[in-house]
Amino acid sequence: METRPHRSTEPDFEFVYVNQDGSVRELSPAERTYVSSEFSGGDSGRPYIKSNHKSRDAWGSLSGFIERGELPARTKILPVHPDFDARVKELGFDKLDAHRAAGDIIETNADGSITCTPNPRISREEGFELMRRWNLAHQQERERLAVFGQ
Repeated sequence: METRPHRSTEPDFEFVYVNQDGSVRELSPAERTYVSSEFSGGDSGRPYIKSNHKSRDAWGSLSGFIERGELPARTKILPVHPDFDARVKELGFDKLDAHRAAGDIIETNADGSITCTPNPRISREEGFELMRRWNLAHQQERERLAVFGQ
């Protein structure tokens, strides 16, 4: 097992964000609130906290929150765009968009609940791959909005 020196404790916020390209940035105010919130262990809405800089999420992406102290010592941490939270809100996010991208059948029931049925014309593996690609593209778009100076 390879060990690398990690960053010393810094006075900044405990977490930072790793982008798909491996670059690292500070968190926005909304992201700081999100990672500081209490979640139960089984809550699918909880943030993904990376165990190390190179770990990947279920979609195969490098993106995710990580404790600042877990970064390699010389990692450059970029600033976050000051309007990132407003930009993300404007971008919008519907939890069903990935299912729409896969062609899943989405029905709103009389009681207001939603039923999502996998696209019957493709395999589950193909559906997963379509949703994976959509999620990665959405992550990249969010990450682009975070770039300071754009």
